[in-house]
Amino acid sequence: MRSFEGIKVLDLTENLSGNLTTMYLANFGAEVIKVEKPTSGDKSRSWQPQKEGKSLYFAYLNRGKKSITIDIHQQEGIDVIKKLIKEVDVICESLGAEFMEKNGLGYEHVQSLNPKIIYASQSYFGHTGPYKNRPGSSCSSQALGVTMDMTGVYGGPPIKSGPSMGEHYTAGYLASGIMLALINKQLTGEGQKVDVSLLDSLFSTIEAASAAYSLLEEIQTRKGNFDPACAPYDTFETNDGFVAIGVANELQWQNLCKHVINMPELIEHPVYYENEGRCKDYLHNLRPILAEYLLTCSKYDIERLCREVGIPSGEVLDVPSIVDHPHIVDNGFLTEMNDKEVGKVKIPTLPIALSETPAILNESAPLLGENTDEVLSGFGFSKETISELKFKKIV
Repeated sequence: MRSFEGIKVLDLTENLSGNLTTMYLANFGAEVIKVEKPTSGDKSRSWQPQKEGKSLYFAYLNRGKKSITIDIHQQEGIDVIKKLIKEVDVICESLGAEFMEKNGLGYEHVQSLNPKIIYASQSYFGHTGPYKNRPGSSCSSQALGVTMDMTGVYGGPPIKSGPSMGEHYTAGYLASGIMLALINKQLTGEGQKVDVSLLDSLFSTIEAASAAYSLLEEIQTRKGNFDPACAPYDTFETNDGFVAIGVANELQWQNLCKHVINMPELIEHPVYYENEGRCKDYLHNLRPILAEYLLTCSKYDIERLCREVGIPSGEVLDVPSIVDHPHIVDNGFLTEMNDKEVGKVKIPTLPIALSETPAILNESAPLLGENTDEVLSGFGFSKETISELKFKKIV
């Protein structure tokens, strides 16, 4: 039996965070009923990269889900949604408080239809406050959430993160919130609302920066790849790429000097002998010394030498390098999915490994509207009613 087997989820999400959230639930056994627009389908069906006009992104995000088409911009479509709500365990939406309230799908309305439902909302700025109806994006959320100000090279402009980390944090938080709400429901029989925003999720990652400002008036901003708390903790260019080195204590610093960079004289240096001095003098003096030497070395040699003396180190890998990396292969970080539209494709596995109820990752994403008849019939709609809804282009 899978962890979420028997749990029915009505998926009204249309963005990356929402799709990821319901993907996690589906991979662990939930029946995820994805509501899509008739004809055009979910937005992610048009996202790049594509193979012969079919989105690899959609295939990755929607594996194992069921697809039904409902026009939620027509009242009859809303009425269909309300009938489904009465019998599902979770509704997951990213359409925004304004749209949901206007169409009678806000939390209070939904709770009156199904008091035990878990109402999971994903938004850019939350369902309260002056920004709740403001258009949002990953870029603007990173800008407002401080993470952009903390990303980039010292003295340079703020930089948006490469991977969509904000969306993945948000999806992880929302899926966790749904899981906690389901546990509480099992104990008390009560449903509740789960509200997670991209802005809040990103802001949670700045860790002690707000505390440092409130207590010490210290402003933590862009610092590149080095760490102001310990040094050297940075990424360096070598003669064949880049390598990361993380020195976090005095023994590691001594081993680096003696066994990796061949500069034992730095161990007793009047400034560099302790971490505080190395940090204060790092950017303008210590780092150039290390960078000049490491530029003459191979990243593989540096990584090996660091590993031999207990210093965390790793070459900076790109996508082609990671796909066939022996550690990735041995740990099964990639799996193959045979999708109905794009064919065989390698996708990342989930980082949650359960020994008895593992995730199922190789299921195909659904064709547009593939499960409409099946799902509506299962919720008590007659063949005649389904035919009428199709004739009216509601489903």
